Amino acid sequence: MAQAFKVVHTLGDSVRVERRGITLLDYHYNPDVAQEESPKPYIDPLATPRGDVVTLDRPHDHVWHRGLYFGWAHVNDQNFWGGASYLRDVGYRQLDNNGSQVHEAWERLEQDDGGVWMVEKLAWITYGGERWIEERRTLRVHPVVDEDELLLTIETEMTPSEGKGPFVFGSPTTNGRPMAGYSGLTIRMPRSMNHGEIAIDTGKRGPEVMGERASWLHYVGKLDTTAQSVCVAFFDHPSNPRYPTHFFVRNDPYGVINPAFCWDEEYTLEPGHTLKLRYGVWVRRGEENLDRVRAVYQEWVNG
Repeated sequence: MAQAFKVVHTLGDSVRVERRGITLLDYHYNPDVAQEESPKPYIDPLATPRGDVVTLDRPHDHVWHRGLYFGWAHVNDQNFWGGASYLRDVGYRQLDNNGSQVHEAWERLEQDDGGVWMVEKLAWITYGGERWIEERRTLRVHPVVDEDELLLTIETEMTPSEGKGPFVFGSPTTNGRPMAGYSGLTIRMPRSMNHGEIAIDTGKRGPEVMGERASWLHYVGKLDTTAQSVCVAFFDHPSNPRYPTHFFVRNDPYGVINPAFCWDEEYTLEPGHTLKLRYGVWVRRGEENLDRVRAVYQEWVNG
């Protein structure tokens, strides 16, 4: 086998992927947190093959931010993101509507020449205990081809549970808050990476790309202790609905990236239909190299 990963499964808790003694990621699939945080599986840490960690878990300002995770701010009247919900003409209010993404089973947990494959079944459960959505989630850790780089593919397939739906997915922006269209796959980065450099495929740069459409977004910042520059890029797949995606991104007061599927428009998932989304997450030790980002993105799309 070309790439030797070590996969450590702590039953009922987490799956850790290591390589050469370094933890690349730890996927926590059964978190024990308050319901107000909308319990959900998450990755923390996520690191380069050299051990540079690019995630931050449960920051004090938003304890429901969980490293790298799927969070959905508005699904009908439920909140699968965590914390308060944004209400039109009212603002944020803490309601009894925080749902959970609940791990139910592993369909596949193995490694081969294509890397590590983690395929799980989840159920979305409302605050009141109703089963709403069946999800099949796939996480692939690609073989390491450069000692500075790690590539993940994360895919979700969401289908209404029998007799349920339709479900309207939205964001604070679709509920009336401008420039706050977050919902979906999200990374919260270490505080030392605040004020990082942001670029998208169109050539636009800086925090002003908030809400812009792009096939990829690249963020580079520095880590404390090592003073290393590290890069995080998110890739949107051309097969995704609404490609190229809008991006929700900040570098102040904290670093966050989210391909914002419901940036300013709701999405209705009808009974019997499936919403499938595929994203790439690429982390790298080093300074900005957008030519490399373009090359990796194209290889990922063609792969």
